[in-house]
Amino acid sequence: MYIYVKESISKLKTKGYAKELLTGTRELENGLTINTHWYSDDCFIRNPKSVYSIFLCKSYRENGKSKTKQYKIATISYWDIAESYEDDFVDWLSPEFDNILWVKMLTKIDSILAEDGCLSGLNDNAQKEYLYKIQDDLSDKCDCFWNKIVNAFKKTKEYKVHEKHRQILEAYHTNKMNFLEDYDCYPDEYDVCFDIYGRVTNSEYLSRIRDRHSSHESVAERVIYRDANYSRIELQYLKKFYKTLSAKYHPDVNSKTTGEMQFINKLKEQWGI
Repeated sequence: MYIYVKESISKLKTKGYAKELLTGTRELENGLTINTHWYSDDCFIRNPKSVYSIFLCKSYRENGKSKTKQYKIATISYWDIAESYEDDFVDWLSPEFDNILWVKMLTKIDSILAEDGCLSGLNDNAQKEYLYKIQDDLSDKCDCFWNKIVNAFKKTKEYKVHEKHRQILEAYHTNKMNFLEDYDCYPDEYDVCFDIYGRVTNSEYLSRIRDRHSSHESVAERVIYRDANYSRIELQYLKKFYKTLSAKYHPDVNSKTTGEMQFINKLKEQWGI
């Protein structure tokens, strides 16, 4: 089997990244005001670019004639590839993380090989060698355009604006995670005290958190937002679960996730943390 790439041109203009990162506040039911942020609706407009259809092909003979069978691995647009640079942004969350588009294609290849049955009869080493050969072919074919597209995108105004926003958000999430670990408090409490840039907006509440931490006040005595009936240890577990999940799936960190974060916030409410 071998890799074949077909290039075509899209005729559509699409919306790109937001031009602005906006900030504001929101009042909680308990009267506390937290700092919030969101992307503007005003986005960069992207011109039509190439679309790449990637196939895994198999050549064979039937009734004395040469034939080719094609399995589609993926259809990837210029802008999909340009945005793939964002995958590097979450390395600090998971050292094992790899390029999302690349992983999807390799997973599809595994599925196709299993469906076709071309690996049947081969021992484990032979199967691995066959798979590595296909992966190398995929890498060689994609390298011809992939890195070129990413490097070209990094020279655009859209990239520079979005990268600035990402750096702000990365610093925000790092500061927030460190604060939650240092003071063993709840995610909303950080946003009560600090804005997205790390500036103190509620020094009085910040002092309360620090005093509470120094006095080792129990969870039951804290100003929290819950009705759920969990033990102190269970609350600590749930807080850690929420921190881990929100750090990985928050749209500010990974723009490809939205529904996941909505579900995680629903769990947060159910857990009462």
